[in-house]
Amino acid sequence: MASIGATMQNTSPQAVLQAYIDGSRDLDRAKLAGCFHPSAIMTGFLLDNAIVGTPELYLADIDRMVSRGVSNEGYEAHVEDLTVQGSVASATVVMSGLAGLNFNDFMHLVEEEGRWSIISKLFTTV
Repeated sequence: MASIGATMQNTSPQAVLQAYIDGSRDLDRAKLAGCFHPSAIMTGFLLDNAIVGTPELYLADIDRMVSRGVSNEGYEAHVEDLTVQGSVASATVVMSGLAGLNFNDFMHLVEEEGRWSIISKLFTTV
């Protein structure tokens, strides 16, 4: 099982965000785990439920979706905006059709030693 911060060659914020979008579409835990910084946090609202923790919560949900045979047919996602300044970046990922739900994900990314990763994810269902 891939752990958060697993080595990936994320050489740009765009590459990390695309890997996050693709990993979410494909329910690919390893790809998603490699997108996050080992110290990443995740907070937000899933429907009416407040969620506070680490991306491990999202990865566990991905595992559950895979075990239940969830299909992401109709899944679409894109980066709505991206701002990069030096070794930090912020972006909004708009996602629809992930297990039948729609999300806005507000990401903060950092670059360390040439590798970009998501350091925080703030999300809500829409």
